[in-house]
Amino acid sequence: MTGRFEGKTALVTGAAGGIGQVLVASLRAEGCRVAITDQDCSAVEADASFEGDLMEAAFCDALPSRAVGALGGLDMLFNNAGVIPRGDITTQTDADFDLAYGVNVKAPFQLCRAAIPIMAAAGGGAIVNTSSCWGLRPGPNHPVYISSKAAIASLTQCLGRDHAHQGIRVNAVCPNEVDTPMLRSGFEARGLDADRAIDDLNASVPLGHIASAQEIVDVALFLASDAARYMCGALVEVNGGKPVI
Repeated sequence: MTGRFEGKTALVTGAAGGIGQVLVASLRAEGCRVAITDQDCSAVEADASFEGDLMEAAFCDALPSRAVGALGGLDMLFNNAGVIPRGDITTQTDADFDLAYGVNVKAPFQLCRAAIPIMAAAGGGAIVNTSSCWGLRPGPNHPVYISSKAAIASLTQCLGRDHAHQGIRVNAVCPNEVDTPMLRSGFEARGLDADRAIDDLNASVPLGHIASAQEIVDVALFLASDAARYMCGALVEVNGGKPVI
């Protein structure tokens, strides 16, 4: 059976993370040639790797063209990289703010700005950003993270409208909690047992468990596929029925 993305090309940011690794493997399993970026790509198999820092403007500006040079084209961009500075506003620093907005908002902005002309010249493409349920309905005590995810949600809606006429579909997947190393390390940093904390979260979800990385990736791939060909500027929540509280 031919994969949904046979002959397609993609650029994935945050490729070394829990969701990123599953996303890259899933794309390649369906016939896609994939370029990746992260600060360390050594653990991820891909067709092209560009290690670097998304906080560096010149790196982001050049990345889509570098992907085209390596893959021969750019059909899809997955702005998957993200960071979660924790704490209420009285404990958040300027560095926390700069990091959250730099990785979660500015880097996707720069990458979309560089990728959209490439896609338009080729007749279209798909961009999938990663926002969050918390970016749509704020949860407690994470104002910097939440507001950055609200910003990428709004940017997605703007670009979805502005570039649909060019055949470029821009949508976002909006997860709630996902069982990834980043989530577990956050618990451990607060002195909590990660397995016990995950069990407690599982009990709070109507479907019975927080999302696996694959359950988020499956939705991201749907948004990039022809099955979502009439979706532009959509913010798709993937939450197992759990509201933000």
